[in-house]
Amino acid sequence: MIKSLHLEDYKCFTNQRIELNNITLFTGANAAGKSSIIQAMLLYQAGCSNKGIINVSQALGVQVGSPKAFIAQDSEGKGAFDFKISFDNAGLAFYVDKENGLDLRAIPDSEADEIEISYLNAERIGPRMSYRAGGEEKILSDGSNAAYLIEKADNKDLKIPELLLLNSDISQKFSYQLEQWMSIILGNMKLSVKVDNNKAETEILIKNELVQDFITPTQTGFGISYILPIVTAALWASTQQNQILLIENPEAHLHPAAQSKIGKFLALVAASGVQVIVETHSEHVVDGVRVQMTALEKTEDVYVHFLSQENGHVEIEQLTVNRYGELSDWPEYFFDQKQMDLRELIKMRLKNEGK
Repeated sequence: MIKSLHLEDYKCFTNQRIELNNITLFTGANAAGKSSIIQAMLLYQAGCSNKGIINVSQALGVQVGSPKAFIAQDSEGKGAFDFKISFDNAGLAFYVDKENGLDLRAIPDSEADEIEISYLNAERIGPRMSYRAGGEEKILSDGSNAAYLIEKADNKDLKIPELLLLNSDISQKFSYQLEQWMSIILGNMKLSVKVDNNKAETEILIKNELVQDFITPTQTGFGISYILPIVTAALWASTQQNQILLIENPEAHLHPAAQSKIGKFLALVAASGVQVIVETHSEHVVDGVRVQMTALEKTEDVYVHFLSQENGHVEIEQLTVNRYGELSDWPEYFFDQKQMDLRELIKMRLKNEGK
């Protein structure tokens, strides 16, 4: 497990060490640095595996323009690198080509082990008639190959850890277990996956208690299509060794109850040996993690990092969870908007009653 991330002269972080745990949640205001932290982890992975020029857009799964944007604006440029990213005690020094400003290279300043990150970004692919098949046996950042991985996992007979098994007396098959978890999170459903090797496409059909026949994802909402890659990637990672699961906004298009359930699911994935790192704006995801880790008596395995902007700088407050599931602190603006809105409504009611 990676225990810390150290950022130097990187974007809004001139010198920041961030502690990581079995499951780490990043939350806080918009534009406070959460996505920058996620991108740093992906750049580190790319730098370890690529000895030449790093394709930044490919590494991050999004077009980002010139890598000069990764250099901290208040950097004095006196270091032997443009910016540096370290996991534990292994660091990568990054350099932007001074002539064209588009080439980015990474040189290890100490022995940097390659890491395996399964990454899903916030802009996952929505409902489609068919999805891509083939390629690397790893979730794509938009989740478009999730159905293909389900079929692949069944063919490889991947074994899911006991802690994640549901109704194992019926079947331990990957697709069956995924179907069970999808049903817990979103309500009872059946899934059918078919791969067309000639077209390199995968078709997935869905059936629930409201329909008699299987239907395509395009006849449902975004929730199923957005959550399927998360459950697939998580279960796949649980069958491998030394995996990091990195997810942005798992709550997208989900009802609050489902958000809590995905938090509980990800906590179980972390307890099964996968290091889980989540960027979220959902108190329900955070609460789901707290509830599940409290039930497992593993609250010491949870960190919640709350990011905010203070006087032009990013502040990170690390919150822990005690054995009762309680957070070590409740910073201002940490999921307190509901209380603020309720107070405002009460004030208006009292004002109106006085008229």
